[in-house]
Amino acid sequence: MDYSCVTVPGRRVYNEDSCIAMPVGEGILLAVADGLGGHAAGEVASGIAIDTLRSVFTDKYRAGDGVSGVEALMRLAFEEADRIIISEAKDERAGMGTTLTAAFIVDGSVVVGNTGDSRVYLLDGILRQITKDHSVVQELVDKGMVEAESARFHPMKHIIRHSLGGDFRVDIISDSLSSGVTLLLSTDGLHDYIGSERIEEILKGVKACDAAKALINEALSSSDDNITAVVVRTD
Repeated sequence: MDYSCVTVPGRRVYNEDSCIAMPVGEGILLAVADGLGGHAAGEVASGIAIDTLRSVFTDKYRAGDGVSGVEALMRLAFEEADRIIISEAKDERAGMGTTLTAAFIVDGSVVVGNTGDSRVYLLDGILRQITKDHSVVQELVDKGMVEAESARFHPMKHIIRHSLGGDFRVDIISDSLSSGVTLLLSTDGLHDYIGSERIEEILKGVKACDAAKALINEALSSSDDNITAVVVRTD
């Protein structure tokens, strides 16, 4: 499997995003996290989320767990990260939190976990968004009050409903994967500044590392946020 993880501070001094792309057993663990609460707190929160996810999967994943086993492990990792972030949210870190969007690919399947407004996209002929944002703007889209493609320009786009360390909720999503498909995990510093059609164009026909770098470079021209892209192509 071809995969790459790239994160940059963009126009900001500090980078509150974190990411991971690594093998675990016979599978691949991927994740992005976008910290909330200012530099000192947001950076810590996103780091805790990624470190906890890594620890849970490397310590507890066993070959043959199956989709249901990976789903349970994904939920456990999110719950444990939420618990740790809350326990560490004291003094100057009070109120810290983070989004977390993760995917584990194994045996032709993917299990996704999501809280917040980071995303997983799947490119299999056409691009589709697997996750659903936990945000005020997504609620407006669901009610038909805002068009999906214009949502990224909405002034309330950064207000999220759920996060680790906040009002916690995790969505667990499972799907089968065919060979030769591409997954993109991104923080809002990327997908709020590049339309889905352009994301699809960039992802097609290049290696994972080149696609991740190209997405970052495209977002840099307009994004005022930290920017993170994790790209993987299945064999």
